[in-house]
Amino acid sequence: MTIMENIQNSAAVRNYRQGYLVWLGAHKAAFELAQGGFNKLMNGREELVEELVQKGAAVEETVQSNVSGFFGRTE
Repeated sequence: MTIMENIQNSAAVRNYRQGYLVWLGAHKAAFELAQGGFNKLMNGREELVEELVQKGAAVEETVQSNVSGFFGRTE
């Protein structure tokens, strides 16, 4: 066995490679997770926009009633 084969078969090199593969796999999993979320967002964007419009309208209504109540008070 040559010195290069000894190095390639050493525990340190195997552990380093395994760590590298874990790092690489974690990045791939994160990318797939983000890509899935993005695809879900793009496919459901009309529903999302409608939901946000409804929430905005509710906030606007609350603010308008609070403002008119505040200015309508007499002290």
